[in-house]
Amino acid sequence: MKIAFTGAGGGHFYPLIAVAERIRKEVFTQKIVQPDLYFFSDQPYNETLLFESQIKFVYIPAGKLRVYPSFQTFLDIFKTIAGCFFAIIKLYSIYPDVVFAKGGYASFPTLFAARILAIPVVVHESDTVPGRTTKWAGGFAKKVAIAYPEAASFYPRDRTALIGQPIRDIIIPPSNYVRNPPAKDRNVIMIIGGSQGSKAINESILLVLPELLSVYDIVHQVGVANKEDMKKITDSILKNHPYKDHYFMDGFIDVSIFYSKVDMTITRAGSTLFEMALWQLPMLVIPIPETISRDQRTNAYAMASRGTAVVIEENNLGKATLLSAIKSIMENKENYAKMSESCIQFENSRTAADVIARELIRIGLSHT
Repeated sequence: MKIAFTGAGGGHFYPLIAVAERIRKEVFTQKIVQPDLYFFSDQPYNETLLFESQIKFVYIPAGKLRVYPSFQTFLDIFKTIAGCFFAIIKLYSIYPDVVFAKGGYASFPTLFAARILAIPVVVHESDTVPGRTTKWAGGFAKKVAIAYPEAASFYPRDRTALIGQPIRDIIIPPSNYVRNPPAKDRNVIMIIGGSQGSKAINESILLVLPELLSVYDIVHQVGVANKEDMKKITDSILKNHPYKDHYFMDGFIDVSIFYSKVDMTITRAGSTLFEMALWQLPMLVIPIPETISRDQRTNAYAMASRGTAVVIEENNLGKATLLSAIKSIMENKENYAKMSESCIQFENSRTAADVIARELIRIGLSHT
């Protein structure tokens, strides 16, 4: 059996890895021969994880259709066309039994090729409002899995299931996990501005960092490309600060180490929201503006409507607003407890990767 994965960006890549982990476990349990796994995309994203998961990377060029005006979009049209031809040739040479897609621009050529070659497709949508690629693919996919119920109206009812977000084993908390209200002298705030960091969030944190650090310990993922500049600035700002050693900053952070140790998060509105919800972490969510990303604002407010998050839009991101929102979460124990308890609504993400893995194996065996 052969299974192909496709998707673009960290928010799509890591859920694919979660499903691959469960496939390996499921075939062992069912006493099935281990399948060959492939990742079709424009870049490998994390070669170490691909190697550890025994997934072969297949390069497929792809262009991005941006929601804002850009000459690069025009050039990327030709890249996508070339990618479709590449994908047809590569997919035909491997001929997987099923394709699992997480969406994003890089998944379009592979999904196009899968449709041409009549290879079964399963799609997972992580956002409240589907991206162009997953919305299109949902029209011919065998099954569509969604993380938010708000996305259901975009897909055929008889082929769509609400299952949550696939999450890697290392990140999932114990089944009996219950978060206690913060009681330490110095509570911990973790700031995650997406897999590449967020310049807007980084700059806002710099405005309040000395004040925050007087009260809280800070764990801050600034993005690999931003690390050097941020280190110079924070070293200067915190030079004589008594708690400067309580600020931990890095380009990329292994969140599996920190979820059990932090008390709240400041984050974008991507797929990590489901990880934080599983750890029952109250969130301050700052979505990417709609002029850049179509989905993050609706994701953020979907979380807020369920009581798990406070939302600040980027154009309102000032010093006073930021400090006030943090205090409203961390200094109000009753509010903190309610936000933490509300996260239980997202417990289905604990088993989402299992559900997808079993379906891929079922379809793959029937196709074989």
